[in-house]
Amino acid sequence: MRFLNTNTLRFEEVADSSLSEEQNKYAILSHRWGATQDEISFTNINEAQDISQKKGFAKMKGFCDVAASLGYRYGWDDTCCINKGDASELSEAINSMYRWYHGSSVCIVYLEDVPEKSMMDSAWFDRGWTLQELIAPAAAEFYDRDWNLIQSKNHLLAELCSKTGIPEDVLTGRASPSHCSIAQRMSWAAKRETTRVEDRAYSLLGIFDVAMPQIYGEREKAFLRLQRAIAQQSKDESIFAWSMGLEKDENAYTGLFAPSPRSYLRCSDVTVTRGSTGFAETNGELSITLMTSPHSMNSFYAVLNCTYTANPDSRIAILLSRLSIENEYLRAKKSLADGKKLIALSELEKFVKRPIRVPLQPTELPPNIFYGFWLRTLKPPGHTEWQPRILSRSDRAEADRVCLRETEWGTAGIVHFERAMESDGKESDGNHDVHEREWSKICWIQLGFDGDFNPMLLIANYKNRKRWINPRKQNWGVIPNPEWFEEAARSSPTSHIRKSIFDDRWISGEAGVPSRAHRWHSGVSILKVDRLKGVSGSLSALNLGISVKLLPNFSPKVSAMENMEQKIWVVDITDTQGRDPERDTREVDNALSREEFHACIGCLCSGHEQPHPLESERYAANQIVKVLDASDLI
Repeated sequence: MRFLNTNTLRFEEVADSSLSEEQNKYAILSHRWGATQDEISFTNINEAQDISQKKGFAKMKGFCDVAASLGYRYGWDDTCCINKGDASELSEAINSMYRWYHGSSVCIVYLEDVPEKSMMDSAWFDRGWTLQELIAPAAAEFYDRDWNLIQSKNHLLAELCSKTGIPEDVLTGRASPSHCSIAQRMSWAAKRETTRVEDRAYSLLGIFDVAMPQIYGEREKAFLRLQRAIAQQSKDESIFAWSMGLEKDENAYTGLFAPSPRSYLRCSDVTVTRGSTGFAETNGELSITLMTSPHSMNSFYAVLNCTYTANPDSRIAILLSRLSIENEYLRAKKSLADGKKLIALSELEKFVKRPIRVPLQPTELPPNIFYGFWLRTLKPPGHTEWQPRILSRSDRAEADRVCLRETEWGTAGIVHFERAMESDGKESDGNHDVHEREWSKICWIQLGFDGDFNPMLLIANYKNRKRWINPRKQNWGVIPNPEWFEEAARSSPTSHIRKSIFDDRWISGEAGVPSRAHRWHSGVSILKVDRLKGVSGSLSALNLGISVKLLPNFSPKVSAMENMEQKIWVVDITDTQGRDPERDTREVDNALSREEFHACIGCLCSGHEQPHPLESERYAANQIVKVLDASDLI
């Protein structure tokens, strides 16, 4: 290690193996750099140049005088003791800096702007490199511009802790920085600046006990490399608990790593909790498994194994939005203030474990999908006698659309088919008994999304009225009593009847998981649509055509360009003009009793998971027959 002799102001070398010897103890300088041309350089000392007229000479001489007065032969000053013209030496010095400050007997902190400013207002506290220079040395003494001793670090612990956010145990050396979470350590640097962008990362190497080569010119990529190096040797998920929206021109979607230390400004009290299984980087992606819950279309709360000190019974969750490739996500902010939310431990039982891959340098954005359905065609069997009425969970929907707001999940809308009225206000011809016998006619449709945002449809007729939900009694049925539809339509979104009519348990299966085949005579069937494929097919036995596809959202409320960019689940339900109802009834019953159907379009009615392509109308019809077999729910 190269030192200044505090008496001769000349270089002397000491082997690393001899640094612990009593005669080789050294003092080290911490200060704010002036202009580069004003500081004493390696060349100035090495070539014995006349340096007495340089502005930096007084600072270097003052440091050596103080060190000598304290009994130290050697002093180390970063302006001149590193040959910055040698890239290899510079890299070694940057990677060794924390160790060198830690190994000093005393750190002499020079505050050039004191007493003009109070000590705690000194610009020294705003610089990136001085963070490790405050933490690493066991002993430090603060001096003002005229080299008058202000106070030692150990006598200023309360003030320093308040100023920097660094715990007293870390300042005194009783605890290593590694005892604090990654997010908390990053927060110490959140307000600090460096002359070179890259040094915001390089100045933190010792704080996280990592080493990496320096590449000046890479700018913000240096901080990304630092986080990657930290992640390779830690399972601390608080590294992902940074706040979005704190950097200028920050993207709406990012990877899991923060753009700069400033993003950790609100993480000073983040602590690690148990449960992390670690994460790995492969092929330009970071892989991790987290507990998740739906937030909005293709976006999920993802719970990290960390929390705030004041909230031990909660966990920090970030928001992830899914890309077009399965299991790939980006971090998103959306409606969350800083892209984070506290989740109570009691809520985690509703979360599911999900494998997640996040690109380190994203090149695409998540698909823009409307959080709802476009009910383009509603002409089921009997539609000439019955007219549809549409109720959306969110009142922001257009007349032919149903949707949910952000943070809502489950049922997006309801379609109730009411008996059409003639011009005199009376119901049209056709009695209700006939309608009940024509079991293929639909009177009620519920549309929503499951926990993975697969579209879900509940289709029902007027069978089994005793199974209807009664919002007044708060009991659960599969579909609400149609008599409550009108009242719900007039009520506010927060009313009890509105919440009851949009009950989501038909999606989650909490009303009872189907275990055996039931006939369409039971009156209710559930269709789960694969979000990657959609579904389109006809069922002649029920005179029913069903199509649910992801298509461009042609809406008069947005521009043509936005229509092409945003997609929406388009629903078409049609009457396919089937055959004799009695014959159809027998055919459907026979189809359901056969064991030739080994899979279905991802429905609740069986344990089969592997969907088959709809290769023909006959196959499509068979698939929908099997899907429409979820009647154990009633």
